[in-house]
Amino acid sequence: MMCCMNLSDLPEGCLSHILSLTSPSDVLRSSAVSKQFLSASLSDNVWEKFLPSDCDHIISQSSTPLDHQNFATKKDLFFHLCRSPILFNNNTQSFGLDKWSGKRCYMLGARTLKIAWIDNSQYWTWQTELESRFPEVAELQSVCWLDIKGTIHTKLLSSNTTYGAYFVFKKIDNYSNGFLYTPVKTYVLEIDEQGSLPGDDNDNHGVIVNRFYLEASEDTSLLRRLEELPVERDDGWMEIEMGRCDVKATTDQTMVLEMKLEEIEHLNWKQGIVVQGIELRPLN
Repeated sequence: MMCCMNLSDLPEGCLSHILSLTSPSDVLRSSAVSKQFLSASLSDNVWEKFLPSDCDHIISQSSTPLDHQNFATKKDLFFHLCRSPILFNNNTQSFGLDKWSGKRCYMLGARTLKIAWIDNSQYWTWQTELESRFPEVAELQSVCWLDIKGTIHTKLLSSNTTYGAYFVFKKIDNYSNGFLYTPVKTYVLEIDEQGSLPGDDNDNHGVIVNRFYLEASEDTSLLRRLEELPVERDDGWMEIEMGRCDVKATTDQTMVLEMKLEEIEHLNWKQGIVVQGIELRPLN
């Protein structure tokens, strides 16, 4: 007859393996139930499993060196990457971890985005924003042709994960009603390295185009549905979900994720937003 055994009675190596197959949130709940559940060495082994296998390489690419010696445990390092994403590629991109799942999170700063007319100060200017994750942000002066695109290789993302792509911005004093009456369109799709869509020419590739108004209205005739409006983030910035992408274990490692926001139909003049970037994070 089989008897019931407490998890804490299992050999440390066995328990470590079991916990590593769960998630960070599961481990936190387990350790909260029993304060003696995880020894220091066992805890370190478990949390190391939640760090990316190439974590040392990623950290070595950081624009600001991150010393492992500053972290007493792997758990400390894990939560540091959750709270404080590291910057790389000359402070234009960031890498972090999702605290619930341990999945990879990336953000493409405005400097890495392809923005139409970005080199003309009549339309866009580069500014320093203390509340931004990145040293520079792009401030929209005035354009009628709004076209912003970001790309990232899917191999950088966590497999078997659904990601949401979020356009992160804020409004400033010279914000105009060009966004009030005109929605922007967004989409997220996978392309190959040559910029072509895979599949048959007659295939619509399952591309879903979303539309958003970057400004709400007090005019009852212009009331928008909540899903068409941006939401405020914990850091004070605004965001809209541009679209989603399923990254499977079988996803072609050469594929590129393209994320685009545009308003190129009405051609009315728009101004007064600051672009921080596009963030990719797993959907919980």
